[in-house]
Amino acid sequence: MASLAGTRARQLSLPFEEAPFWDGCGLEAALLRETARPLRLTLTQNRSVLLSFRRKAGVIHLRLHRMFLHAPLGVVRAVARSLRRTSPSADSEVRRFMNENLHRVRKVPRQLPPLVTGGRVHDLQQVFDRLNARFFSSALRVPLTWGRGSVRARRGGLTFGSYDPVLGLIRIHPVLDRRDVPQYFLESVVYHEMLHHHLGGIPDRAGRTVYHSRVFREAEARYPWHRQALAWEKDNLPHLLRASAELDRKRKAEAAALRRS
Repeated sequence: MASLAGTRARQLSLPFEEAPFWDGCGLEAALLRETARPLRLTLTQNRSVLLSFRRKAGVIHLRLHRMFLHAPLGVVRAVARSLRRTSPSADSEVRRFMNENLHRVRKVPRQLPPLVTGGRVHDLQQVFDRLNARFFSSALRVPLTWGRGSVRARRGGLTFGSYDPVLGLIRIHPVLDRRDVPQYFLESVVYHEMLHHHLGGIPDRAGRTVYHSRVFREAEARYPWHRQALAWEKDNLPHLLRASAELDRKRKAEAAALRRS
């Protein structure tokens, strides 16, 4: 697998930590005013669920990541509208705030791995650029790379792609860098992860964060070869599982040889 010349690992740096707009009591009071309903607020450091809520005995029990202490009043009002389900645009506003403040999720910056986009067969950057121009007006800015690959399977198959919301990084399984993998299938996987970056997660009516929401599925179905990609995966999954296992064996053998040398 070839890498782009001059590509180096990059490090995400934390911006200057400005003072928050709220303390816990002030944020809860503002949310109470905006929702006009009984509400209990719990602030968390949860790295995966940034917003969740449940209703119990007429009280909204809301859990927010501490990043929301830095939310301007407009975002706080959008959270309230989401809780009341009165504004379809409120979810987008809250999601945008969360995506823009992911640096607050981890206090220690994580380092991007070396970005390897050029493969033996497919070039991920070319795939990304085509999809970005067609579906996002070339507005998305997100790094991507071929991953290391693993035989670790999710239920029903391999994890062909993943999105790291803290690094803002897309990884694609190297088993897809093969001549027998059609371009439309690779594009469908990259497009899926681009949507995760673009849409993030939204709370459902039960307060759980949903990533494969109705809005996400509708956007995913706009890819013209979406059905063909699903059918191809179903027909070829056993072959890809075997190919992934072989990649994993080769990677482990190479690592063992390096340790002996």
